[in-house]
Amino acid sequence: MSKRELIDIQTPNKDVVASFIYSWARQKDMSILEQRVVLRIIERASIKLKGLKLRDNMCKLDLGLKNVTITMPASAVLFNTKMKHKDIEQALYNLRGRTFEYKDNERYTVCGFINNATYVYGTGEITVEVDNKIWRVLTDFSEGFRRFELNKALALPTSYSLQFYMVLSGQERPFKLSIDDLKSWLGIAPDKYKKDGKDRVDHIEDRILRPVKKLLDENCPYTFTYEKIRANPNNGKSVAVGFKFYPVYQDKYRDQELEQTRLTALTSVGFMAPKAIDYMRQRMGFPMKSIQPNKDLINNAARLLPDFIGTLADIQGRRRKEDGSYMGIGWVIQAIRGEVEKAEKQPSLYKEWEK
Repeated sequence: MSKRELIDIQTPNKDVVASFIYSWARQKDMSILEQRVVLRIIERASIKLKGLKLRDNMCKLDLGLKNVTITMPASAVLFNTKMKHKDIEQALYNLRGRTFEYKDNERYTVCGFINNATYVYGTGEITVEVDNKIWRVLTDFSEGFRRFELNKALALPTSYSLQFYMVLSGQERPFKLSIDDLKSWLGIAPDKYKKDGKDRVDHIEDRILRPVKKLLDENCPYTFTYEKIRANPNNGKSVAVGFKFYPVYQDKYRDQELEQTRLTALTSVGFMAPKAIDYMRQRMGFPMKSIQPNKDLINNAARLLPDFIGTLADIQGRRRKEDGSYMGIGWVIQAIRGEVEKAEKQPSLYKEWEK
């Protein structure tokens, strides 16, 4: 299969969540089968976190004191009928030997992705034992999470495209990565794409960034644009030392049934304008924990303002500072409150809307 070709996933689609910690963890390039096994593990962690039960009884989740055992049908990862038993065996063998690493200011975590695995020929069942350390990472949302469509992720043919897709999903603000940080995140050796000790930025673009961007541009609800960060920002010909990535949301590639389900869920908890909530989360970077306490204000704004989303877009434009950073969430709430107060003082302007 071409690395730019996406396959059609027949299993039911769903939104799953991965912890921010896992999304930014250092990972080395995986085979597509290894990648799918890990995605199924993330799916189970997401289901467990939501407290949902597996209705189809095809997959079982056994929580132990130390590790987690997951059993799934081979069909959950084997979408190409040309693949043989040996392909699954090799994927499980390689995954057993892979190391997961995560490091921040407070800790360094290293463990295997799986401790052991079994593939039963007759039943087609795959059983993997997941180290409890990585399970805790997958379910640790203390630093946030990324929500993405499972089938889009399963269809992506490279680890690089999957890592970008997970990190970009729901991301609103641009982010910067030095070349060294980009390599570390993607699991690329520090000396790769170098010549005479200097980074070949053109090779990084041609072999990683442009192919990944093309895949996401043509298939996924989240993609990106980027620009080079120069050693001398005032000299466009100075050496590039990193990249600045700008998230882009593409509604046409979003699963509309999942989107409607998500919007309906917002309505069910008392929000009058779920699309406005969606805008605040996707475009303005609001976590739900910051929206919920302001539900009355937001509902009032949705009732009084004829074009609430347009108002939010205007606020988002005013929110940006001269240095490219953004005013905080508290500033946005005050701006919405100001628009509501203005509307309440001029009720005649809104009579037709209220009708």
